[in-house]
Amino acid sequence: MRKLTLLRHAKSSWSDQTKADIDRPLISRGRRGALKIGTYIEKNKIFPDLILCSPSRRTRETLAQIAPFLPDGTEVKIEKSIYSAGTGSGLISYLKSSAIEEVHVMIIGHNPTMQQMALDLAERSPDNGYERIERKYPTAALTQIRFDIDDWRYLGGRGKLVHFVTPKMLPGPKDEDEE
Repeated sequence: MRKLTLLRHAKSSWSDQTKADIDRPLISRGRRGALKIGTYIEKNKIFPDLILCSPSRRTRETLAQIAPFLPDGTEVKIEKSIYSAGTGSGLISYLKSSAIEEVHVMIIGHNPTMQQMALDLAERSPDNGYERIERKYPTAALTQIRFDIDDWRYLGGRGKLVHFVTPKMLPGPKDEDEE
């Protein structure tokens, strides 16, 4: 069995138009949303063996917000191909061809990649959250998919959608403009 957890970065700032896209930081709302997701990760024991994170500032800051909720020593690799992964098929190919041995991999990345990967890899079922993923994949959305394979090389079919959650779905204070 293999598990793939997809996490879109938390809400980031567009206030400084002189910053390059890769350098945009999280805003306070984004930090709060990522903390909610971190709490969910811990409560549900969604502990990856390996985290592949985009090099962008907002993804690295999202990782920093959830890190206290992860076991010490969780392996993290900053993977530059995640930043410009397009629709996600490149990341699927990466998982299949990179000799990753870890059973549970988390990718912290961007849209439309995270949403498209979730749609391409999760089984569609009436009550599993697939339709919500189709409608919107907001910032800090987390999806976990379980596959009945024993090696990432065999990734290709659809897996069971185990978790789909957004900060808005979780308890805690709501932001006025929360997605």
